[in-house]
Amino acid sequence: MSKKKQHPLETVFDMEEGTTDFSEDYAIATPAPTTVAVVEKDEEDIELDKRIDAVYDAAIEAYQNQSAYTEIIEPRYAARNAEVAANYLTIALQAATSKAKIKTDRKKAGALATGANAKTTNNLIVADRNEILKMIQVDDEDLEL
Repeated sequence: MSKKKQHPLETVFDMEEGTTDFSEDYAIATPAPTTVAVVEKDEEDIELDKRIDAVYDAAIEAYQNQSAYTEIIEPRYAARNAEVAANYLTIALQAATSKAKIKTDRKKAGALATGANAKTTNNLIVADRNEILKMIQVDDEDLEL
């Protein structure tokens, strides 16, 4: 005597075991994982990244130098020196932001490129038409008016 397999919804909704028809013929479908193609960097992208890194490095170094000068120069010039240091820090932050923006734009372009060529179908076939009609007929026969 084989034990009937418990329907997954019976455990979720705390239903009595065996009250729901469950056939192992139908597999529970899970969506296929989608892969995103990474767009390769060309020489122009690599050169642009190098330039942005150079601007960032130079701005951070200048900020650190200006901040150090603020501590050793006369107090009447310290405020202006701190303002110049803040400007260098702004330049460094803008360089970092533009590099991040380029990176996200590259990822979006890669996703769009794969999305145009890829075809994803998420169909779940439960039963064919004849089986559905048989189920409806059985339900109609069970009803008494």
